[in-house]
Amino acid sequence: MVTEDFKKVAVSFAGGDGGNPNSDVWFCGLEWGIGDEASPDDFYKKFSLIPKLIPHSWLEDDFDGSWTTQYNQKLCWFLWYYYNLDWKSGESYEYFVSTYNVLYPQGIGFKLNMLPINFKNRASIQWNEQFIKMTGFETFDEYREWCVENRGAFYRQLIDECNPKVIICTGVTEKDNFFKFFTGEAVYETKALKEFNIFYRKYNDTLICVCPFFGGPNGINSYEKMEALVESVKELCK
Repeated sequence: MVTEDFKKVAVSFAGGDGGNPNSDVWFCGLEWGIGDEASPDDFYKKFSLIPKLIPHSWLEDDFDGSWTTQYNQKLCWFLWYYYNLDWKSGESYEYFVSTYNVLYPQGIGFKLNMLPINFKNRASIQWNEQFIKMTGFETFDEYREWCVENRGAFYRQLIDECNPKVIICTGVTEKDNFFKFFTGEAVYETKALKEFNIFYRKYNDTLICVCPFFGGPNGINSYEKMEALVESVKELCK
């Protein structure tokens, strides 16, 4: 059974970069990563069972330099194309973020994760006694299922309040869980683009779109792919 402390953390803004939930565009990943050098024990020592009642933002010192990761650079690409922003060749990501207030409290973009606990990747998951004690769940799958239902309900309420135009979810292997998280059911349609597929449906007036990961050899890793994604999203939002 889930622990009360973990429940309070999961059903909050913990585990996401945050930004402005009133923005037209949200992004959702699986969970925060951890550094290559970090072990599960290192992570457990640092993980805080403290609910986050107000979203984080990239204005916070802890997020300084977040735009240097490939995922967040692709996030900037999406916003660049989506809003048709002026960003000249040679201008840095830091310039772009500060100029357009990316993931700032009153700026553009809001970023969350479906799951609140950090893991480097799926292959690195070791659901040990520390995680069992912390969460109350015997397995990672039980933890994920509970979060999809209960953390999802928290964010569906936020969708109702903020009415974003689109939520971009990255990671097609988890598409069923993304749709359950944001809509309550794994029901969606598929659209084939030239180099990849996207999966989508509307939740009220919000488009939920699952696409390949931002970066990596098989993901959204070029300007052409990002432009194609944004064009399709805009068309589906009409």
